[in-house]
Amino acid sequence: EAENEKLEGVQALFIYPLNALINSQRERLSAWTKPFDDKVRFCLYNGNTPHQKEKAADQKNNPSEVLSRPSLWESPPPILITNTTMLEYMLIRNVDRPILTKSKGKLKWIVLDEAHSYIGSQAAELSLLLRRALLAFDVKPEQIRFIATSATIGSDESSKNQLREFLSSLSGVSIENIYVIEGQRKVEQLNGSDKLNDLTIEELMSVPAELLPKS
Repeated sequence: EAENEKLEGVQALFIYPLNALINSQRERLSAWTKPFDDKVRFCLYNGNTPHQKEKAADQKNNPSEVLSRPSLWESPPPILITNTTMLEYMLIRNVDRPILTKSKGKLKWIVLDEAHSYIGSQAAELSLLLRRALLAFDVKPEQIRFIATSATIGSDESSKNQLREFLSSLSGVSIENIYVIEGQRKVEQLNGSDKLNDLTIEELMSVPAELLPKS
């Protein structure tokens, strides 16, 4: 893409199970895309996305966020955050067709948050939905990098193998091409007295503010 060209067409599709999780991404996406002005944009597409086009002043104050459905249809951003219900609508509603038309062949990433929440019939429905989405976006599974996140998957080898099999059946990607990356929780140590690091949360709450180390 040209350096100063505004990216158009969905390249990364984020699927969240809850609207609250979708809305929680606004602040961090705004911070990440702000340096690019309107060259790299995002849209939070759920049932709360306004049907009426936003005011020019609102768009000027939020250049990297697509604020309404008409603006989404007019120029789909490279980052689309949505849920399975809205994705289903996108595949069947004529009004949403411009999103797919202007994104054909451009999709590169599909991110599934809270992957553990898709079990049984929900997992089967999601698998079919993803296959339909790939057809609609005119891409093949091997062209897409699938990312599934979860904080509740076991770390033993058996759990990892089950996760690989689950993601393979869900995405249509060969199990040999699926990698499990574990995250480790890092607890920052308090600067100052070593004794403070040994206190419980309840004990820390009772420590006067003036005795806590300054950052």
